[in-house]
Amino acid sequence: MSKTISQRRRIDVVIAALVPQALILLALLGYSLYPLWSGREIVLRTAPVDPRDLFRGQYVQLRYEINQAPMPEVGVPRVGRQVFVQLESQDGVWQAVETRYTPPPGLFLRGHITSIRTGSVGVDYGIGAWFAPPEQARALERQLRAGALARLRVADNGQAALIGVEPLPEPPPSAPPE
Repeated sequence: MSKTISQRRRIDVVIAALVPQALILLALLGYSLYPLWSGREIVLRTAPVDPRDLFRGQYVQLRYEINQAPMPEVGVPRVGRQVFVQLESQDGVWQAVETRYTPPPGLFLRGHITSIRTGSVGVDYGIGAWFAPPEQARALERQLRAGALARLRVADNGQAALIGVEPLPEPPPSAPPE
């Protein structure tokens, strides 16, 4: 009988150790998928930087126009500080209009200051890489050299998730002179 109790106790200990770990993993997954479930879709102008990394595999590294955001009007910016960049749509493409240390009204992205320049701050939003199969990543990098549009979903808390990257639309051909 003591052998059965001992085996049951071991099973209980293993379950008690595994359940919290599984819950933590599920919470992390839910946190990263939150913008995809509840976010608003927006479009940002972007361009590729570097398509490959030996450790991370094939991806297109993206740089956004909004990576350089306006200098916050209040407070002292410092590298690593969390900021909220308010966005405004201009012809269907969203632009950074103001940087704050507290969430602004309307649509905004949450990020961290990476650099400080005269009149602007560099901001990282955690949406700088688009992973793709090897051949697709190389082809995408070639297609996007002239610039691209990135589709994101942005949650109410400013967290963003990249959902797609596409080349800039080609301008319509001009009419021949008459």
